[in-house]
Amino acid sequence: MKILSYFIVVTALIIGFSAQARRIEYGYNAQGDYVPKRIGNENIDYGYNAQGNYVPKKIGNRNIEYGYNAQGDYVPKKIGNEKIDYGYNAQGNYVPKKIGNRDIDYGYNAQGDYVPKRIGKQNIDYGYNPQGDYVPVGFSDY
Repeated sequence: MKILSYFIVVTALIIGFSAQARRIEYGYNAQGDYVPKRIGNENIDYGYNAQGNYVPKKIGNRNIEYGYNAQGDYVPKKIGNEKIDYGYNAQGNYVPKKIGNRDIDYGYNAQGDYVPKRIGKQNIDYGYNPQGDYVPVGFSDY
């Protein structure tokens, strides 16, 4: 869930851009992991956090700040000027619930997995990446 949690935090920033800019491109990071590399026109830069974990550090020109949540997990706490709030979803998982003033709603995807479905007024679109994984691929209006 941590990779998905990081991913949701990073992708939330594209809300409000054109439909084309809301597409997510995947690729390999320096560690060899297949991860989101670009959202619309903004690159996602990876590096090491204070805990020594290789994580997203920046999207476009906005830094991602990390800290501890109420559960004691070391997680993203802020992207640029937007604070990330954590809480419990309907399944009892402690997850990101709000980014800035946008709520994150959870539900089931086409595969039957309980995942983030909406951020603010944007649906999270899922599809298959070239590796065959069922992943978020962008956002659309609802």
